[in-house]
Amino acid sequence: MAGRLVQLSGGRALGVSGFGDALAQRAVVMCHPAPGGGGFDPDPTVSTHWGARIVGIDRPGYGASDAWRAGERPSFATHADDIAHYLSQIESSTSRISAMEIGPFGVVGWGLGGYAALALASRHPHLVDRVALVDVPDPGRFARQSAPQPPFRVADIGIAPAEPAFESTAAGRRIRRMLDAAATQGAAGVQGDYVAAADDDWQRRLRDIRADVLLVYGDQHPTVDAHLDGRRLRRRLPRARVVRVEAGTGLSITTHWPSILNHVAPRHGGVSPTLRDGAP
Repeated sequence: MAGRLVQLSGGRALGVSGFGDALAQRAVVMCHPAPGGGGFDPDPTVSTHWGARIVGIDRPGYGASDAWRAGERPSFATHADDIAHYLSQIESSTSRISAMEIGPFGVVGWGLGGYAALALASRHPHLVDRVALVDVPDPGRFARQSAPQPPFRVADIGIAPAEPAFESTAAGRRIRRMLDAAATQGAAGVQGDYVAAADDDWQRRLRDIRADVLLVYGDQHPTVDAHLDGRRLRRRLPRARVVRVEAGTGLSITTHWPSILNHVAPRHGGVSPTLRDGAP
């Protein structure tokens, strides 16, 4: 669950989680998949020692974030504006307390969270300088999918239940906890996401993105593809490139977390081979 609640001017609350290095100057925003939650850390060992603070935010209806209210239209653009408001508060308070500037920000979007990441980068280009999109579906192809219902399964986010790496690592347990948290309010979050994905408001300013965008796709992902999804998205973005993860599955977000962080938070730290291998 989220570590804190942030009250928005309109009255809704956002659940916010923080991990990584809380004292770091560089900050990265995590946009979770659908279903999902902002408290998921792809690899705590890497995140803790990278030299970046990482902020995960529950979208409306997930975890600790209030659901969209009656009469409100679920929207990735609106959610991006909410994130931007929160990030501006971080910038202001950090500068006031420590005279340290932390912006602009890196952003990671996993799965449908990529739409939120792109909305943030396009609507607030001054706040975002680097974006990594991991296994993000092309909107045209995604429109043919239907929203899953709780209890959520790992297959709902593109991970095969029999995936060996999933069952044998702590990442699997973290993902299951994320899916459990995603169902705290039932299907409110995922239903809102699927309604928001059907609206093109988040796509209208993609050409305004100034950030360097990296699109990452696992070769063996069951629902998205570097050619069908990645190349279509790349053509709509001013500065983007597609990277294929050889033999990569729906777990690329965890298995390639160092490479992803290296894009959104370059030159801000790293993990030594000794620490990575768990040696004393």
